[in-house]
Amino acid sequence: MDYKIKKISEINTELLKQFYKTAFPSRYRSLTRHWKWYYKIGVSNFEPLILEYDSKIVGMAGLIPENLSFQGKIHKAIWFTDFYVLKNYRNRGFGSILTKEWMKICPIQITFCNEESLKIFKKFNWRNNNKIYRKIIPLNPFKIIPIMRNFNINMKPQLLKNFLKKNLKEMKDIKPEKISEKNLMNYCQFEEINKSDNESFKIIRDENWFRWRLLECPYNSEIYEFKFNKDIVICHISKTENLTRLNILYTFIEDQKNNEILNLIYNWCLNNDIDFIWTLNSERNKIFKETIFDNLFLKKKINFACWVKDENKFTHLEKGMSNPQGFDSDLESILYQGE
Repeated sequence: MDYKIKKISEINTELLKQFYKTAFPSRYRSLTRHWKWYYKIGVSNFEPLILEYDSKIVGMAGLIPENLSFQGKIHKAIWFTDFYVLKNYRNRGFGSILTKEWMKICPIQITFCNEESLKIFKKFNWRNNNKIYRKIIPLNPFKIIPIMRNFNINMKPQLLKNFLKKNLKEMKDIKPEKISEKNLMNYCQFEEINKSDNESFKIIRDENWFRWRLLECPYNSEIYEFKFNKDIVICHISKTENLTRLNILYTFIEDQKNNEILNLIYNWCLNNDIDFIWTLNSERNKIFKETIFDNLFLKKKINFACWVKDENKFTHLEKGMSNPQGFDSDLESILYQGE
């Protein structure tokens, strides 16, 4: 097959736009404008790969460079994101070709992926676990039903709000504030506090990392901080498809058993017409208490897959990372739509 593998920076912008329009129709405008931010271009030499065939782009393997800490050392890694081969060019081995070339970039690779992508990774001896899951908390059950959503009607009467409201130990108010430069050092201090586990892989989030992910984000006007006592929750509030959602991106909560800040945020959402809350949960970081109903209907497991050259590191990383949060990888990309 006469194909070419190129770095994304070598690709004509118009060709890239046309590919995005087909591959990621809900996000193509955002990707076309902001791919350099998405993929942290310039932070390292690592870049997404583009596969050309018959003088057109037929596939892409995206990436986000990441630094991980393990046993007191820093290890370079890359998130596998935005992996796509055009439908008319599937079953020709292009997915495997892209994966094989992509794996040459860095000795540690990680991803949150769907079942289709996982099948390809497994061919290359990737390992996975599904100890991480996303959970949604519906606050306006009527609008979660697709047929009701189309009418864009707020059917959350005060009676229902009172029923859903969380009981607080005492009456308190909380309000979100926009993220600013002054917040970054606080977040770095939180990361230092949680730095004790050297036997698990951990994402390194320093000042530059938070600046990229929060302040330089093209959608930073939608990112807010909730603060209560010493606890912090960072959220992205956005409206997509007639649904207003609050994504919890990052939490620092001292006492997980008495996390009053989450109940305060929940009640704030009820009073501010948020339709549902999106969270990423792990064994170490469970956001909101869970019920049998949650386990049956509101939770969805997410595949964490990885590949490492070094077998010892591989054995540790396949168990997962100790500090995943909602703004890692491309989990939040559904919010980057339209424009």
